[in-house]
Amino acid sequence: MFKKFVGLFLTCLVFLSPCFASSSLSVYAVYDESRAGEVAMVTAVINKIALTHPTAQITKKPNANFHDLDLADPSVIITAGQFGINFIKSSTIPTHVKVLLCIHQWFDAMNDLHDVYITMPEHAIDETIQDTAKANNLTLLRTVGVLHTMSAEALADENTSAIHLTDAKVGLILGGDAEMPNGKDWQLFSVENARKLANEIITFQKKTGYKILITNGPRTGRSPTAHKNGELDQVSSVFLEELREAGLKKDEDFQFFDFQSGQPSALKAVMKVVLNNKGFMIVPGESTSSISEIMAVMPAVIYENGAMNSTHHVFMNQVIQKNAAVLWPIVPAAELMETYVPLPSQAVNVVADFLK
Repeated sequence: MFKKFVGLFLTCLVFLSPCFASSSLSVYAVYDESRAGEVAMVTAVINKIALTHPTAQITKKPNANFHDLDLADPSVIITAGQFGINFIKSSTIPTHVKVLLCIHQWFDAMNDLHDVYITMPEHAIDETIQDTAKANNLTLLRTVGVLHTMSAEALADENTSAIHLTDAKVGLILGGDAEMPNGKDWQLFSVENARKLANEIITFQKKTGYKILITNGPRTGRSPTAHKNGELDQVSSVFLEELREAGLKKDEDFQFFDFQSGQPSALKAVMKVVLNNKGFMIVPGESTSSISEIMAVMPAVIYENGAMNSTHHVFMNQVIQKNAAVLWPIVPAAELMETYVPLPSQAVNVVADFLK
C-alpha cells in the first residue's frame, strides 16, 4: 500500500503530468499585441490547450512584464517573437514555471537563452541551432510553417460586405520588408519589387480576365508614417499606379484594401471570397505566416521577391514539394482546388509535446 502511495505521489510531482494538468494548469499568454503574427502563434497554442485541458486557467496578459504574473504555483507561459525573447531574459524563471517561445526564425538574441521550449518552423532549424539548443537545454518543437489560427471554419463567419467583386477568384497579398536574424536589419520589399509584380499581374489579368482582390500588410512600404491616418505607403502606391496606367480599372478588374494600424485586416474576408469561388491566393515568399495561413484552406501561389532570405527559399521549396503551394506564375489546376487537403494543425503536436 505504501509503495502504491509513493508511486502516485511521484507521478503527480512530474511537472504537468496528467494529474496536475487536469486540475491545476495555470497558463499565461504574454505577447506584443501590435504584432499580429505573434498574437496568432500564441493564440493557436492557447486555443489547443483550452481544447485538450478544459479546466486550465488561461490568462491573457498583452504587453505584460514578468513581475505582472502570479507565479506562486506551477505555471506555464506562452510568449512569442522579439517581445518574448526580451520577456524571458528580463527575469530568472522559477523552476516550477515552464515557458514556450513561439518564433518564426532564429534570432541572434536567442543564443543565450536557457531551459525553455521553443517552437519554430523546421525549415529554419539548422545544425548550428541544434547544437546551441543542446548546449543550452532548449527543447525545439518543430512545425511545418508558422503556427496560426486559420481554417475554413474560422473564415465561415467573416464579414465580406466591403468586397464588391464577389465573383473574384484571385487574392493577392503585397509583400513587405522582412526582419533579419540580428533583430535590427531589414531586407526590403522594394518599389522595384512592387513594379515587377504589378507588370506580371497586369499580364495575367489581361490574359485570364480574372478579377483580383488585393491587400497589403503592416510590413508593406514600412516607414514611421505608413499605414497610419489613412496614408498609403509608397510601395502600394507604385503597385496600384502601374495597374491603373495599364488600363486595369479599380472596382471592376481589381479591388484594393489598404491595411491601417489599429483596424482589422481585410485578409480573412478576401480569403473567404476566393475560397468560396474555388480560386487561389498569390502570396509573397518572405511571409512565412501568410503562406502558412493560406495553406490551411487552399493552395498557396508563392512569388519570389527581394525581401526573401535563404530560409524563406528553403520553406518555399519545402511546401512546393508537399503540393501545398506552387511557384508563381504557375497557378493551381482546377482539380487541385477541388481536391486540396489542408496541412494538419501544427499546434496540436506542439501542445502535446510541451505539456507531456
